[in-house]
Amino acid sequence: MLSAKSERFIESLRLYLVTSGKNQSEINDLIEELKDHLIESEKHGRNIEDIIEGTPAEYMASLKSEMKTDYKSLVKNLPIFFLGLIAYLTMGTAIRGEFEINIVQVIGFPVVSVVSLVIYIVFLQRAGQSQYSNKKLFLVGMLASGSVMVLFILLMVFSGIFIDPFYKGSTLVNWIIVAICSFIFVFSALWSKAWFPIWIPAILFIPDFLSRFSNIKETTILVISFVSFILLFILIILSILVTERKKPKAT
Repeated sequence: MLSAKSERFIESLRLYLVTSGKNQSEINDLIEELKDHLIESEKHGRNIEDIIEGTPAEYMASLKSEMKTDYKSLVKNLPIFFLGLIAYLTMGTAIRGEFEINIVQVIGFPVVSVVSLVIYIVFLQRAGQSQYSNKKLFLVGMLASGSVMVLFILLMVFSGIFIDPFYKGSTLVNWIIVAICSFIFVFSALWSKAWFPIWIPAILFIPDFLSRFSNIKETTILVISFVSFILLFILIILSILVTERKKPKAT
């Protein structure tokens, strides 16, 4: 049984290598071998530093340089990231029947998407090397996500103010977009083997459905939007607390 410190190191190492584009099977083999070494070392009173012969950050960096980048997996996984990002950005407006697009958005979306990917990769690698706790990972992750959202909001707002759309979706097109986005969320959940790609958008887009299909006043919808974000925040916090409680205590 590994100590809590070793468990966190293993999780951080996995996160760092995955976000560095390394092969998943090679990562798993490396992790299992390292676990065995750590278990034996802890039985004899030794710690992580005795095994890795240096700081955790230096050890991770050396592994990164030694392992080959799995470009095949990157080609498979990157489209899922970009499709998910597009789905989050377009589903709300499509639900409200307001989907439209202009030339600045056509050019800006790919650029901001790439910048967003870089922000997430830098954040996750930093989190791995520094071995963030789940609480710190959540807080810094919220900051990274907030930065990404600000970029897209600025793009949408300023392009909408200064540039006229060259296309406005009909009712049928809006519902087709909603269906495609829903499929992307379901596919992402199956691909990641997790439920959050479904329940997060389900919570976030409740206000959009209400604004489209009810006579509720805008102020009430704003309140519901605020409550939805609070509920989402609480669910994430609860999931972190549950994960923390399941971790073994330090030995």
